[in-house]
Amino acid sequence: MKIVAISMMIFWLALFVIVWTYFGYFLVLWLLSLFRTREIKKEVWFPSVSLIITAHNEERQIRQKIENTLTLSYPREKLEIIVVSDGSTDSTVQIVKSFQNQDIKLLAIPDRHGKHYGQGKGIAMAQSDIIVLTDTTTFLDQDAVTNIICNFADPEVGCVSGVDCARDDQSGTTGEIAYVKYEMKLRTMESRIGSLVGVSGCFFAVRKHLCGAWIDNMSSDFYIPIITCMNGLRAVIEHKAIGYYKVLSNPTREFERKVRTIVHGLEVLFHFKDILNPFKYGGYSLKMISHKLCRWLVPLALILVFLSNLFLLNQSIFYQITFAAQLLLYLLALIAFIVKKLQGMVIFKIPFFFVMANLSILVAWYKYLANEKYLVWDPTKR
Repeated sequence: MKIVAISMMIFWLALFVIVWTYFGYFLVLWLLSLFRTREIKKEVWFPSVSLIITAHNEERQIRQKIENTLTLSYPREKLEIIVVSDGSTDSTVQIVKSFQNQDIKLLAIPDRHGKHYGQGKGIAMAQSDIIVLTDTTTFLDQDAVTNIICNFADPEVGCVSGVDCARDDQSGTTGEIAYVKYEMKLRTMESRIGSLVGVSGCFFAVRKHLCGAWIDNMSSDFYIPIITCMNGLRAVIEHKAIGYYKVLSNPTREFERKVRTIVHGLEVLFHFKDILNPFKYGGYSLKMISHKLCRWLVPLALILVFLSNLFLLNQSIFYQITFAAQLLLYLLALIAFIVKKLQGMVIFKIPFFFVMANLSILVAWYKYLANEKYLVWDPTKR
């Protein structure tokens, strides 16, 4: 009976983590957003802005990225454009130089150090008090920068996230688009009631004075919102500032990207572990725990639910149903993994994406605990 009691406790605690992470937290945010909304005092204005593009061996896309940037509606005389080449060995630097007559500034770093190192060097070079950071693989709407800058008219706003819009060349054969939409809804509600716990790494803006303690080897899209909060300012989202990128059609590369992203996230979270203290940072800590820490604990919770369920099969039909449901979930994911053409069907797509996403978190935990770090930036080729 003792084993049954312990198994039951583990089962329900682990199940709570899973349900809270994917449903409970979302529901609570939605309810809070109905009654507690912090308005942003937006204003169309055109302060001096420095837009920084980081690139490593991006000869295939850097020309398109610069041309896209030059079509932005933001007044050109107010927009400083800096391209940082992180040890590129292809023709990236030469392509950027061909735009110098259009006042595109180039910072060519001889050796590879990583994306965030390059961003830091670009910020040090920037002349403006507001910085916009964007990736080579992300293309912006014409009014994206104008719309994101409107938020800085509010002195309480320190960081603004653009909106990720995933384009899938495989006609929806991946669950990535659905996940991005879910993430954007979470960020919308977090922003509405206070501050974001993370911004779009592909496209976001920040006040330069918040970048004084720049960390060269950590994810800026995660720690900058934390620093923003610690300085008493808000990190918010701007829905009219849209950045488009392609979903990776190669599942292996997409898996590797997720692992790399989560490892960087774990490094930031434990570096700024004080942010998890609700007695010090209140509701922001609870959002950080729910949105980040709990999500990264879901794989462990899934394992515990499965194992504890084994000891509860004889207790009631409920536990038999939950165990059968888990077996079905993993079976559908396995079939989709083996028969790739089935990944486009919803009945296979959702289980496959869910299992692969959580497996990537599990691998990331292993790499983080084994101190395997991604010190050099390997940009995602889209």
